[in-house]
Amino acid sequence: MRRVANAACIALLLAMPALAAAQPGPAAPSGESRAPVLSAEPHEQQLGNLTPLDFFTEGWSEPWAHRHRYTPDMALLRVTTNFLERELRFDYVYTNVAESKTLDNTQTASALMAYGLNRRLMVEVIANYQWNVAHNGGTTNGPGGALLARFQLVDTEGQSYSFQMRVSPPNKGIGQTQTTLGYYIAGWQDMHEILPALGRCGLYFSLEYDNLQGPAKAGATRNSVSYDVSLAETWTSPTVSVVGNFTTFLEAYATTPLDGTANGKTSFWLTPGVRFWIVPKNSFTFGVDFEVSHYPTSPEIYRVNYILNF
Repeated sequence: MRRVANAACIALLLAMPALAAAQPGPAAPSGESRAPVLSAEPHEQQLGNLTPLDFFTEGWSEPWAHRHRYTPDMALLRVTTNFLERELRFDYVYTNVAESKTLDNTQTASALMAYGLNRRLMVEVIANYQWNVAHNGGTTNGPGGALLARFQLVDTEGQSYSFQMRVSPPNKGIGQTQTTLGYYIAGWQDMHEILPALGRCGLYFSLEYDNLQGPAKAGATRNSVSYDVSLAETWTSPTVSVVGNFTTFLEAYATTPLDGTANGKTSFWLTPGVRFWIVPKNSFTFGVDFEVSHYPTSPEIYRVNYILNF
């Protein structure tokens, strides 16, 4: 069963960007043009399209650039980001633990730097620190981190796809013993191009396969898949002070272990949130995860981040 699930995940990873590239972008009606690009940047650069068909020939020698669109494509909270970035990002996550007899909450602070080397490749370094707080007030804590590489598969006016690989060593301070190897594919579709009445609406989706390597207790999960579908609507222009590109979004995220004692038990969360730019290149994102699984283990997870683009 696990081999079948793994094969299915690999097939999806390979097929999704190819399908996206094969679909032509919607043409503007006769006599009309595309929606104007809204950007706080003083000079907007015109970028050529990237697809899997020209993966080895296009984009590698072009300098990194972020494509600005009428409907913004942005990083949210749980869905994997589908484009290459140059940014500093700081996150704080508070988890209210429901079913543990000893643990009251966990808190994680993380910082990352992402740097797009060109239009095809980005590298990222992540550092984090986690605190596990017991009911009696005791705390176990420790540092963690990760390295990842992200590849741009599709970058057009109406679509974006990426593939990334991530390595996360165990946080031994909180008792972890396994290294996580993660493989992700992420995508974005401008819904305004399909149905203009939706306004500046973006559809996000991602698929993740995690493989855990190293010693673990009997029955521990070693392979899992996670998936996310999100909708985001942007209500203000990027030039509005304090709430530029004010965006509301809803994420639907689920994860399914493929082995161990939790094999096949899917956990599901809904995450409403907002993101806005206080000044150009500086944004805040807030959201709350609500677990809607049959046996919830974390009733609420509170998330906040600050992103500085450069």
